[in-house]
Amino acid sequence: MKKLILAGFVVFFGSVAFAQDPKAEVSVNYSYIRFNPENSSVINSFSLNGGGGAFSYFFNSMIGIKAEFEGYGSQTRNFNFTNTAFCSGVCTGSAQGNLFTYNVGPVIKFRTPHVQPFVEAMFGGAHSNVAGNLEEDCTGCVVVRSPSNNAFDFIIGGGIDIPITKSISFRPVELDLALTRFGNAFTKGNNNQSNLRYQAGVVFSF
Repeated sequence: MKKLILAGFVVFFGSVAFAQDPKAEVSVNYSYIRFNPENSSVINSFSLNGGGGAFSYFFNSMIGIKAEFEGYGSQTRNFNFTNTAFCSGVCTGSAQGNLFTYNVGPVIKFRTPHVQPFVEAMFGGAHSNVAGNLEEDCTGCVVVRSPSNNAFDFIIGGGIDIPITKSISFRPVELDLALTRFGNAFTKGNNNQSNLRYQAGVVFSF
């Protein structure tokens, strides 16, 4: 009888521990991305700041699927063109725009009491709104205005969560490689951009 009661306690507490593994997570975050155009001789790398959130559903204690949405504020960049395919003289211009990304993919999380590292791989799309302006006239200058552009993107990386309570965790770091494929006249056939992304935020578990 004692062995039977002991076995019952083991099964009961084991099932309770299993039930405590969250099935879903909602995160809100700050997001920074270092946008790195491949044709850096025309457009140098620049920084974008923004934020967003994600929803993750876990099929078991480790493996889940994640959907993520991020938005980045407009930035103004100044450019000088001298005797290029776009200008036969010296031309100065500026451009600014917004970037939005939406992705989905698998996530694997390793749950321990004090730290919970995770890795992820997501794919989806990116959308940009761009406004261009010529600040000075130049002879023979051709400007292509792209008010909006959609591209494929792929994100792979990971980070760590630090549990504060059973339902709230702090995410101090998430580092990802974000590949986008924006094409325009300045990329000259090379449409890949390999960008570094950093995120930090709060995770709510259910």
